Amino acid sequence: MSLNSLFQSVKQEGYIIKPLDFFLEKQANADNDRAVDVNAPSQAGQCMRHNYYMRKRYDSDGDIGARTQRIFDNGTYTHERLQAYLLEMFLLICDEVPLLDEEYNIQGHTDGLLDLPDDEIAILEIKSINDNQFNQLKDAKEEHKQQGLIYLYCAEQRRLALRKKYKTLKDFYASQEERAEYYRSKYQHMKGGRKFTREQKIQHEVDLNLICDDILYQTDKPITKVIFLYENKNNQELKEYVVERNKVTEHILTGVLNRYEELNEYCEEDEVPPREGTSKSCQTCRWCDFKLECWR
Repeated sequence: MSLNSLFQSVKQEGYIIKPLDFFLEKQANADNDRAVDVNAPSQAGQCMRHNYYMRKRYDSDGDIGARTQRIFDNGTYTHERLQAYLLEMFLLICDEVPLLDEEYNIQGHTDGLLDLPDDEIAILEIKSINDNQFNQLKDAKEEHKQQGLIYLYCAEQRRLALRKKYKTLKDFYASQEERAEYYRSKYQHMKGGRKFTREQKIQHEVDLNLICDDILYQTDKPITKVIFLYENKNNQELKEYVVERNKVTEHILTGVLNRYEELNEYCEEDEVPPREGTSKSCQTCRWCDFKLECWR
């Protein structure tokens, strides 16, 4: 290759994009510290077979591309920015709250706990969506309601369990080490990727759980609200929707819990659930990470 051709090649490929894409793809597809064999609320809107494949660690159809990773990261940074605003306002009292429920084998992180008037606590869920979806939005999306209501359920069950088990504040604080060991044993996943060691992430997760316990134990009122904050990716416009636990949403919550119960049975028996999609191109299957596995 002539010197002129070499310079032309560098000019066409650029100095940044190609190495950046390589870096992001390598980072995105490296082994990470993700939860395994648990029901993740963030996947509540997915079909049961998809979630079975996730829990059993089937290989997805392909690696995560650099552009997809940038989209994921952009969503993460949106969360962090809005959480920082709300923390500075003292409206958000705890962010990235770890929640789990042993009965239904649930584990995940909600975006935060909000301090509302009249000593009321609410679940915060932040979502970033494109301009077209944002303009059509009249209420929280159904799959987001499912996710948020599961977080609400886990938080309220935990509040009730703590207040039932520890009759006095003295008893509650005396149990801190016992609770810390329990959360340490339940650790599976903590956001932070490869920036921290596993031990650092475990300790941070334990600390978050203890902070969450402290808030929930001292909360007298039931947790009945999930507040969804949507940001338009194109212009940072915001919309807010409040979803309360009532007869209508209880039906949604019960439906998700029943599906978790059913999925737990499939996983225990190593039996793949029935396919829920009608074709490879249907809404359920079109963008699924396990489409090739499911339909082959």
